[in-house]
Amino acid sequence: MDLAYHRYGIKLRGVAGGNARSQRRVLEGFLIRADGGYGCLQPWPELGDGTLEVQWQALRSGGQTRLLRRALECAAVDAEARREGRSLFEGMMVPQSYATVTGSADFLTLKSEGFTGVKLKGGQNWQEILPRLRAAVEAGLRVRIDFNGLLSEQGFRELTQAAKDVRTWVDYVEDPMPYNPRAWEQLRRETGWHLGLDRVADGTEATGGFDVRILKPAVDGIGPLHDCPSISTVVTSYMDHAVGQAFAAWEAGRFGGRQGLAGLMTHRLFEPDAFTGRFAAAGPDWLGPGGTGLGFDDLLEGLPWVPIRPPRKRTAGQVLQNPRDPLPGGGPKLKAGQIGFATSGSTGTPSVVVHTRQTLETSARAVNNWLATAASDVWLRVLPDFHVGGYQIGVRAMLSGSRIISDEAKWDAQRFVKAVGEEAVTLSALVPAQVVDLVKRGLRAPAGIRAVMVGGGPLDEQQRLAALALGWPLLRTYGATETASQVATECIGAAGDLMLLPHWEARVMPAAGLTVANDKAGLLELRGAALALGRFVRKEQAWLWHKLPDAAGWWQTADQVILSGRKLTFLGRADRVVKVLGELVNLEAVEAALVSAGLIDRAFAVLAVPDVRRGVELVLVVERESGGQGTELNQSGSEPKALTREGGTPTLKAEEAGAAMPQRGDVNAALTAYTAGAAPFARISRIFEVDALPRSPLGKVKPAAAATLISRRPTL
Repeated sequence: MDLAYHRYGIKLRGVAGGNARSQRRVLEGFLIRADGGYGCLQPWPELGDGTLEVQWQALRSGGQTRLLRRALECAAVDAEARREGRSLFEGMMVPQSYATVTGSADFLTLKSEGFTGVKLKGGQNWQEILPRLRAAVEAGLRVRIDFNGLLSEQGFRELTQAAKDVRTWVDYVEDPMPYNPRAWEQLRRETGWHLGLDRVADGTEATGGFDVRILKPAVDGIGPLHDCPSISTVVTSYMDHAVGQAFAAWEAGRFGGRQGLAGLMTHRLFEPDAFTGRFAAAGPDWLGPGGTGLGFDDLLEGLPWVPIRPPRKRTAGQVLQNPRDPLPGGGPKLKAGQIGFATSGSTGTPSVVVHTRQTLETSARAVNNWLATAASDVWLRVLPDFHVGGYQIGVRAMLSGSRIISDEAKWDAQRFVKAVGEEAVTLSALVPAQVVDLVKRGLRAPAGIRAVMVGGGPLDEQQRLAALALGWPLLRTYGATETASQVATECIGAAGDLMLLPHWEARVMPAAGLTVANDKAGLLELRGAALALGRFVRKEQAWLWHKLPDAAGWWQTADQVILSGRKLTFLGRADRVVKVLGELVNLEAVEAALVSAGLIDRAFAVLAVPDVRRGVELVLVVERESGGQGTELNQSGSEPKALTREGGTPTLKAEEAGAAMPQRGDVNAALTAYTAGAAPFARISRIFEVDALPRSPLGKVKPAAAATLISRRPTL
C-alpha cells in the first residue's frame, strides 16, 4: 500500500475543549493518503480513544486501532471514486443537521439561517445549561443536549424537573451518564424524557434503555440496527478535520435506516481554514465541497505529505558515520533495531555509541514537549544527520508531523537566513561556530522563527548576547551522543538557566580519581529512558563493547556540573582540569578567557603537555591564517601521521567541518591581554601553529588529536 500522512491541528473558536471532558483548544490528528484516497484519524483520548501517539505507532507499524481501521476504509472508498473521476455525493441527499454550539450563541440568528434544532453541550453542573436551553426554545429551536456521561442519576432527575416546562422542545438527552441499560430504562419511564446513546464502554452491549443511537463514522461502521428497528439513528461527525466531516456526511447520506437531524455542521466550531471554506457558510444543509471522491482535490494534493514506509525486515542495525571520515572496516556490526553514531569525542579514539529507536524517540518526544512543537512548525536542519543532533531533528519532525527542510550543502550563514525567511522556518539547531558566523555578518533573524537550539559546546556569552540583539531566539542546550541529544535546555520564551528535561534523573558524584576544579562541583551522572545501550571502542584492530549504564541504570559522564534542583550549571570537562605547580587550571576556562581577549572561538586550542618542573605546561595551538606560510608541518610537507585514523583516512580539515574555518584573530595582542590578568600558573608557555586543528563534524576541536599533532612541532 502506498501510504503517507499529514499531521494537522485545528483550532476551536474562542472556547477551550469541544466537550465537557476536554480543555484542549487545538485538536490534532492525521490525514492519511492510501493508494490515492484520503481519510482522517483524530482521536479523543478524553472519551476513551488511544492517544495520538498510539494511533501513530499503529499507522507506521501496520498495526490496528478502530480509528485507523475506519480511516483506511474511508480512504479506500475515496480512492475508488477518484479513480473513476466522480464525486461520492452525486445524487445523494444528506440529512439536515442541528447547529452545534459549545457556549453562548445567537439563537435567533441560527433560526434565521434555517436551523430547526440546536445541540447544546453540558457538564457536571446541569444548572449552567438552563439559560441556554430556555434561550434556544424562545428562539423556536428544538434542542438536543449532550452531557458526555458527566451527570449523576439524581442530577438528571433534577434537570427534568427544572426544565419540565420546555420538555416538549427537547428531542433527547445524549449520554446523561455512563451507559447502564437497566438504569437508563428506569429513568426513561420515570421522567418521560428521551435518551440518546453515543458511546458504550468496551465489552458493553447496547441492549436498550435509549431512543436514539448516535453513530460516528470515524469510529463505527454505519448499518441498519436490525436488533432495534424502532430506534432512530443520528449520524454525526467526530469534531475532526473537514475530510473526516465529509466522510461522516457521506455515510449519513447513504444510510438506509430511520434518521433524525444529523450532527454534520461541526466545522462552524473551528477557526476557518482553506478546507472549511469549501463548506456552506450557514444553514442546516450540508453541501459537498466539490471535486472527486470526498472533494478538496487541490487542497489535498498541495499538502506536504510524508511517506510511511512498510515495516522493514529485521536486518542488522545501522552505523551512521561521516562519509569523509569512515570508521575502520565500516564500523562494528550492530543488532537489528540498533542505530550507532560514530564519535571520537575528546579522546580521538574511534567509537560508536549505540541507541535504539525507543531511546531516540524518547528524547525526541521530550524535546518536542519542551518546545511545544506542533504540526504547524517547520524545521530547518543544517547539522549533519550522521551526528545525533542532526539526526534527532528528523525524529522530532516525524513524531510531531512537522515539515522539515534539510540543507546538506557546506554551511553558509546568509543562505541559512534566506531559507529561514522563505520557508517560514520556526525551529532550528546550530553549533556555536555557526552562531558566531551570524553575529560576524550582522544577520538579523527573520520574523517567525521561535527557537534556535545551540549545542555541541559552550557558546561565548558576548556572542550569545549579540545574537539575541539580532533577534535570534537562542536556547542553549547541554547534551551528549550517549543521551540522544539534549539533557538540559533553556526554557523557550524565558531563556536563562539550563533546566533538566523531564525524562532525566541526575546527580553529582565525587570525581573518582579526576581533578575537580570547584568544591561544589562533581561529575554528572544521568539515568533515563533516552540513555544509549553502550558503545563500541576500537582497540588493536577490534571493536570492544562497553555497556553504558550501571546495574542501577546510571551513567557517569566526564563533565563537571553543579546541580541545584533541576537547574544544571556546566563547568567543563573533568579531563580538561589539570594541575600546574600544584594549582588547578581549567583549560576550558583559559580558552574562554582567550576568546574574551580577542582570539576567535574554535580557531585555537589550549593543551597541557608534560613538563619536568611544572608538572604540565600550557601551550597554545593556533591555526595558520588563510594564505599564510607558517611553520612547516614536517620535512616532507605531507599530512602528519597524527591526523589519520586506522586505515589511513585523513581527519576532517576545518574547512570541511560543519562550520567555516574561522580566522584566528591577533594572537600576540590577545595573549598579551590574557597574560596581564592571568595567574602565573595559568599563563601560556609556548605557541604552536598548524595548518588545521583536527575537528569533529560540528567543528569542535579534538584536544587529544591536537596534542599528538604538535608532539614534534617547532614553536612560533
